[in-house]
Amino acid sequence: MALCGLLLLPLVISGCLDKKRLAESDLPPVVTASPLDEARQAYSGGNYARAETVALRLSSDKSLTREQSVEANRILAAAALRNKHPSVALTALDQWNTLAPGTDNTREWQDAWARAMRVLSSHDARTRANAVYQDASRSAQVRSMAGVVLAVRQWRDGDLGQSMVALENIYVSAAGSQDKATLERRLALELSFAPAATSALAASAITESNRGTFPYSVILIDNLRRESNSPQTREAAQAALQQLSGQISLADPSLLQGPPSESDIVIQGGAAAPAPTGPVPGQPVVLALPLSGQHASVAGKIVAGARVACDELSASGNQVSLLVIDTNQPDWVAQVDALPKNAAVVGGPLRRDDYAQAKSRGLTSRRALFAFLPALEAGDEGRTAWRFFSGAQDQIDTLLAFTSSLGIKGYAVFYPEENFGRRMATLFDERARASGAGNVVLQSYQPGDQNNWMRSASDLLGQNKSGRAFQAIFLPDSWKNMDQIVPNFFYYNETRQVLLGTSLWEQGLSGNSFVSMQYYNLAVFPGSWNAAQPSPAGQRLQSGLAGAGAGTADYWAGIGYDFARLSAGLGVRDGWTPDSVNAALQAVNMSWSIAPIRWNTGVATQQMYLFRPKANGFAPLNEAEFRAAFAEAWR
Repeated sequence: MALCGLLLLPLVISGCLDKKRLAESDLPPVVTASPLDEARQAYSGGNYARAETVALRLSSDKSLTREQSVEANRILAAAALRNKHPSVALTALDQWNTLAPGTDNTREWQDAWARAMRVLSSHDARTRANAVYQDASRSAQVRSMAGVVLAVRQWRDGDLGQSMVALENIYVSAAGSQDKATLERRLALELSFAPAATSALAASAITESNRGTFPYSVILIDNLRRESNSPQTREAAQAALQQLSGQISLADPSLLQGPPSESDIVIQGGAAAPAPTGPVPGQPVVLALPLSGQHASVAGKIVAGARVACDELSASGNQVSLLVIDTNQPDWVAQVDALPKNAAVVGGPLRRDDYAQAKSRGLTSRRALFAFLPALEAGDEGRTAWRFFSGAQDQIDTLLAFTSSLGIKGYAVFYPEENFGRRMATLFDERARASGAGNVVLQSYQPGDQNNWMRSASDLLGQNKSGRAFQAIFLPDSWKNMDQIVPNFFYYNETRQVLLGTSLWEQGLSGNSFVSMQYYNLAVFPGSWNAAQPSPAGQRLQSGLAGAGAGTADYWAGIGYDFARLSAGLGVRDGWTPDSVNAALQAVNMSWSIAPIRWNTGVATQQMYLFRPKANGFAPLNEAEFRAAFAEAWR
């Protein structure tokens, strides 16, 4: 019978009972579990409803010792949070703190309290948070924590109010760098669980003068990290995050590497079980992803896509098991190491710092990691790990392959004078020259200075007239700046250039905003997911997600779907070597839902799809129409 399971817990192996009759004296004495043990066992076994019921009864039992009452309220708070009963959880937390004064100063208690606040109705959450924030009898640490939670809850309601000033004052009043670091981590954590609109509203208060100070610095990091979740803005956002290190002041610089993870109330025997270490049914398909915080939605899409693939494989008679490791857990590398030996291939990680951790701990020598990253560290690809994601070079090579087919020999690069722009300009120059494209003209402009953009555009076009001819301009900048940049070319009567964008354009055009098409008749950009014209594999993915009630297919779901099918059929087992993995990849011949990836000596290339702007968004490129428009412009 086919099986596709999502395994997050160890397998339970039941033994066989001896059928012979036992004498009563042979039986072990009957031990009756106490109600407190019953609550612990129910929680440990995942029966949170039963755990809450038993612990709720115990929480008012006057016959319990103080230590037993503390434990009962710990279990009650933890189970109520699991059951989405915030009021019950908050009452239990208060009782716990009353029985053990000072517990509210622990991170365990504060994370539980903040989690309950996220589930409460807006009015109740703001009322409760404000009451703690104003309570002079609470410690400064607890009041500050409540102030941060209150502020973020206000932003969720679309209300900035005086929250920024309040947060500034809380930070200034913090006793020292450790308390300031705690505040930064709390704000980063609360933002990581907030909707995108919350982060966007908070970001509207950022200015050039305040972006380097609390709370604006933490909000800025959160916005950039959200942008790094999108394939279209990922590289630019990661480059901006790297650049921030010398521009902002943080008591906890580690926030630039990623938001803190949230702690749980620790119940003896109730902690999350480790990944399976014994045999698992069928061929393991392994994903190592962050299952909480800002990246949880992306990870969820990857897992959903992988589950569709596993269901398909199971339906065709191939037994597979889907195992997911949470890279937000401090022991995630050890969990991967503990997997069965036949789980040789791992999809992920998704974040650069997780990849660096895996490499530093030697995991890359024990498992074949296929990272969902646009680039690996120099020299790693095909030797230390593999890439399962589109890269900057893929974008550029796809554009050059198309434009060279038009007969274009000369190119210009008009780029912003910042890290991402400079890196993309240099890479385009290198790839264009390596492909024999001929002339490449480089011209930069200052980001944010629109007056400079016109002068720089004039300088660029002047080089065209001086004999360094080009017929296409590469524009490595976000779409939001195009309506201020591109009209400058038309102002100087240059209307024939093919405008080449990056995948950054996709996000800006996804909002169906109005596009001034008179400027973009010859514009084109690359992407890795074709929602308008999905491949047969993409159609199967969409059908599988719809059938499971798991939303709409996109690039992230496609990554999970395609990786699971590749992993299950790759034939990489225990005892693999980089050369054996490379040989297996060289022979891959499968249908793809995303733009197909090919490997040459282990180095990935992706022939991306091409799109062009349209009046209310973007559409797949019609090559025949584009060629006709290009020929007409240059005849």
